[in-house]
Amino acid sequence: MASQFEGFIKKDKNESRISYLVETKKDQNPCFPQAPFEILSNYQSQLKRLTPQKSNEPTAPQTTNGTLKFSSNPVVSAVFIMKLARMRLHEDCSSYSINPFKFQSMISVDNLKDVELASNLLMAAENLSIQQFDSAEKFLKQCVLLASPCDSPLRGIVTYFTDALRERIDQERGRIDLERKIVDLEEYAMMFKSVFLSCEQKLPLSQISQFTGMQAILDSVASARKVHVIDFGIRSGSHLIILMQGLASRKDHPVELLKITAVGKSKNRLEKTGKWLSSFAESLNLPFLFKTVISELNDLKEGFFEVEAEEMVAIFLSLKLCGILAWPRRIENFIGFVKKLNPCVIVVVEMEANTNTPIFIDRFYEAIFLASAIFDLLNTCLKGDSMFRKIVEETYFQQMILSTIAEEGEGKIQRFAKIDFWREFLARFDLVEAELSPLSLYQANLVLKTSPCWSSATVDMNGKSLILGWNGTTILSLSVWKFDHKLETETN
Repeated sequence: MASQFEGFIKKDKNESRISYLVETKKDQNPCFPQAPFEILSNYQSQLKRLTPQKSNEPTAPQTTNGTLKFSSNPVVSAVFIMKLARMRLHEDCSSYSINPFKFQSMISVDNLKDVELASNLLMAAENLSIQQFDSAEKFLKQCVLLASPCDSPLRGIVTYFTDALRERIDQERGRIDLERKIVDLEEYAMMFKSVFLSCEQKLPLSQISQFTGMQAILDSVASARKVHVIDFGIRSGSHLIILMQGLASRKDHPVELLKITAVGKSKNRLEKTGKWLSSFAESLNLPFLFKTVISELNDLKEGFFEVEAEEMVAIFLSLKLCGILAWPRRIENFIGFVKKLNPCVIVVVEMEANTNTPIFIDRFYEAIFLASAIFDLLNTCLKGDSMFRKIVEETYFQQMILSTIAEEGEGKIQRFAKIDFWREFLARFDLVEAELSPLSLYQANLVLKTSPCWSSATVDMNGKSLILGWNGTTILSLSVWKFDHKLETETN
C-alpha cells in the first residue's frame, strides 16, 4: 500500500493542485462548513512524501504451533474483541480446548468481560440460525444484563444487535410489533443537520470519500462549460461545496452554469439544502441552478430530469445502490435508467462488506465486523462528542443493523456488496471502471494526515478503486465508472 502512494506522490510533485481555501464574502452564511477547506489548505506547502500511518490496532490473535500470540499493544477495539469471541466459539466446537480467558495477562479484566458479552451475542446468532429460538433468547438475556451500561463501542454494538436479533426471533415466531417505529433517515438528516455536518468533518473516511469523489468529477468535466451533477443521496450537501469551489477556481474553461439535481423523498429537506448551496454559490460568483426530484429510486422517469444537450452530466451515488441491491430487477432498471442520462462519469461509494447473501449467519458475521469497525471509528474520532455520536449511532447505524439482520421480503432491506461484485455487475451494462487521478489519490492521503486521531484509518487500492478502512477492517469503497459506448456498439 505504501509503495502505491509513493509512486503517485513522486509523479505529481511539481503539478499544481486545486486550492480549496475559500475566500468568501464578509456576509457569508456562518453555517458553511470550513473544515473541508482547512484540511487541504493546511497542507498546501507540504509536498513531501507521505506514507500511511501504521495502525495502532492489536493484530488478530495468531496460532503458531498451537500457541496463541497477541500484540503487546494495550489498545483493544470492538473488532478485536469480536475476533476473540468468534475464535472462542469455534474452538469450543472443535477438538481444541483453547479459551481466551487463559490469556488474562494479555488483556484486562474488563476486556475479558467484553469477550464473554460478545460470545453470548455470537451464540445467540448461531442458535437463531438453526432455529433454536429458546436458546437464542437465553443468550440475548445475558447480553442485556452484561451490556448495561452501554459505555463502550463493544457494548453499543451488542445492544443494537441484540435488539435486531430479538426482532428477528419475533418475526420467525409470528410475533409482530405493530408499534415499531420506522426511522426516516431523510427526516433525521434535516432535524440534525448541524450534528451530521460536524460529524462528517471529524470522520476521516467521510472526508476522504468526499474529496476523492468530487475530484473525480472535476477531472471528468475539466473542459465542460455547463456541468450538471445528479446527486441521488445529497444528505448534508457538504461534499458539493468541494465541487463548487473547484469549479469556481478554474482559470481555463470558466463554468457558465453548474446545475445540481438532488433526488430524494423529502421536498422540504432538499429545498433547504438547495438554498444553502445557492448562497454558497453566490459567495463564489458561480452561476448556479438547483433542481429537486422527489422520488424513490425505483420510481424514476426520464421526464423528471431536465438535461440539456450541451450539459456534461456527472452522477454521484453515495450509499444508494445498497438500498435496492436486494431486488435484482430494481437495481437493473435503475442502472439502465442512469445509462439513458448519458453521464460522462459515475462516482459510486458503497460499504465494503458482503451482506447480500440469503444465509443469515454469513450475513450476521459480515455485519458484526463492519459495525464494530464503524463504532471503533466513531468512538475515536467523536471522543468528547458523546451526544453527537449517540445521534449518529441511533439514527443511521442502528437502522443499518436492523435492516441487515431483521428485514426480509418486502421490508426496507439494505444489503452491501464488495467491489468485486460491483465490477462484475456493472460490466453487464457496459460500464468500465476508470482510474482515479494521481491528484485524487494524493489529496486522499493529505486528508488522512489532517488529524492525529485519524492514524488508524487505512487507505488502499483494489484495482482502480479506493478502499477505506479502520484498523485494517474495510468499511468503504469508492469507484469511478464510465460507459463504454464502443462495447455498446459492438454488442448491437
